[in-house]
Amino acid sequence: MSISQDKLYLLSRSVLIGANLLVAAALAATAVLIHVENGWAKPVFRPSQEAFLQGSIGTELMPLPVTSVLPDMFPEYFLPGGKDAGDWAQQFGFLRYGDPHYNEGLPVGFAISNYRPASGAPSPVPFVGFSCALCHSTEIRENDAHPGTILYGPGSVSLNLFAWIDAFQAAILAREPSPPGQTFDAASPPPYRLTLASISDAYQAKMGRKLGLSERIMIWAWLRQIRDRITGGLPRFDEPFGGAQSRDPQFVPTGPTRTQPFRTLVRSTLDRPGNDMPVYTKIATVYSEDLRHRAQFDGTIANLYARSSLAALAAGATITNMALPEIAHNIRNASDFTATLRPPRYDDMFPENAARRDAARVKRGWEVYRQYCTDCHGDRDSVTGGWVNGAKTGEVLPVAELKTDPERVMFRHYGELAAIMFGLFPDKHPFHFPREDIWPQPGEENNVTIRGYVNAPLDGMFLRAPYLHNGSVLTLAELINLKQRREVFYRGDNTYDPIEVGFRSPDAVDAHNYFKFDTTLRGNSNKGHDYPWAYGDPRRNPDDLAALLEYLKTL
Repeated sequence: MSISQDKLYLLSRSVLIGANLLVAAALAATAVLIHVENGWAKPVFRPSQEAFLQGSIGTELMPLPVTSVLPDMFPEYFLPGGKDAGDWAQQFGFLRYGDPHYNEGLPVGFAISNYRPASGAPSPVPFVGFSCALCHSTEIRENDAHPGTILYGPGSVSLNLFAWIDAFQAAILAREPSPPGQTFDAASPPPYRLTLASISDAYQAKMGRKLGLSERIMIWAWLRQIRDRITGGLPRFDEPFGGAQSRDPQFVPTGPTRTQPFRTLVRSTLDRPGNDMPVYTKIATVYSEDLRHRAQFDGTIANLYARSSLAALAAGATITNMALPEIAHNIRNASDFTATLRPPRYDDMFPENAARRDAARVKRGWEVYRQYCTDCHGDRDSVTGGWVNGAKTGEVLPVAELKTDPERVMFRHYGELAAIMFGLFPDKHPFHFPREDIWPQPGEENNVTIRGYVNAPLDGMFLRAPYLHNGSVLTLAELINLKQRREVFYRGDNTYDPIEVGFRSPDAVDAHNYFKFDTTLRGNSNKGHDYPWAYGDPRRNPDDLAALLEYLKTL
């Protein structure tokens, strides 16, 4: 072998040894990373109430440091009502804990975990998402001077989640203004305002410390991911509105108390825009879920865990992260909490009003209720105080008979969604459920005559306002047609009316109630459910209706 061949041989051996060392180092680094990652997100198995209040359901959205400063960086998006209308939480209807330092100062229903969005991979930096309590908690105030009482179980009366999401997306996509004399075009737009540097500066100014290396890495990676996801959807879903338009019903018509879960599911499961679906669903009250064998307003889901898993999916969770032990545990335990969660009684909430109650009128109201309502909705047992379902409780009443707003059960993709949602969860997934637990059943997908709304138990009736599935009737007095239903009212952070049993509305927009709810618009109808009588029915007996209202307060 020549000298040159010897050198070539030694060189090749050196390269091979070096490559092996690099591979070994990479494997060692990977092993170390896996070991370290396992310590980033140690599962926490919370008891049922804590899982409901603070447990992640797989909806992680952004790193905690970003959550701390984003509203401050974009006041034009997160203070759409102006600086005098309260902070960002108040303006979008979130609830605050009594202790401003509790839960990192975040509102009720914000969950903190060390899971990354979508994948559920461990993160060295906490991420913020939502718990069940975000939507299913509310504050009852009789007037603006009242401090309010937070209750867990009722659907939030003030939360305008879709407006907040619009503001969030607008902040992600906001760009710097063009300098004087300089123009940009579509091929080379101005730089984004939200960057790692701008977040770092805002965080240091507010918190008095610099972001750590792991925080900077995770924020940089998250920002690329979230921006790519939002911009990738723009051709189908369009740009967010931002500014005051986030809360304007002309642009974001969902408004307080309502969601558009089917639009979310159509987008995530069918890859369709869903922009032409005026399907608005009131945030449900989740008391006594063990009494509701067919739930959702249209009675489409029987299994409690199936209901909760699909609700989490509609709120932004993924099939992947919902399989994680902690997140699966939180969804199940939060569901168990709602199964046995009973509502407070009207008499305990409003003792002064209860003390003035006329027993004879309540008895007459019970007779009216027994004649017109018990079969469908059940009644409270006078001895045990428990709820007893009626003969038709849990049955779906077709829209043609009920005559309420049909949009929720008549939209384009309604029939096909059941099979698609069932197919989402693999056989061994924690939330795989039997096909018979979700309707419509095979062969009934196109049978519109059976679509309608389920006869539900009415325990805690006074806390289920606003009424009907789309939240289009503010008070119980209007629902039973004791008073004529309002065509237009205003929503936001409405005060409670214990006399008419529901929420007050001002005559025009005010500081607390900014959202004009027009019941003549598609998806907003307040017609139907004319029991015992329609408002214009000549048989209508106002005295009996007044008595019925008094009895309903006792439920």
